[in-house]
Amino acid sequence: MIATSISSIIGTAILGNFIAHWFSPIQEVKRRFFNLLSFIPFINYLEEALNCSKCSSFWFSLIIFQDLFIAAITSLLGYLIQFLIDYIQCWYEG
Repeated sequence: MIATSISSIIGTAILGNFIAHWFSPIQEVKRRFFNLLSFIPFINYLEEALNCSKCSSFWFSLIIFQDLFIAAITSLLGYLIQFLIDYIQCWYEG
């Protein structure tokens, strides 16, 4: 099991945000993947989970650290990171 530190929790939250919104090349691959597997009934739920920064941070953290409490903290950090990004974008644009 990976040693849990604050930097690894923050890194996992940032990874969740990369997967959900930030990193453009991943978004195209994600879109194609979900279009290919659109015949599977539950694939829409997986797509929603990977497009939400809280959800993707939570699941990646749960897979990496295998601890529910740390996954919840990582999910909260993922939400705060996404909130700050949205706030800064609104401030910069307007």
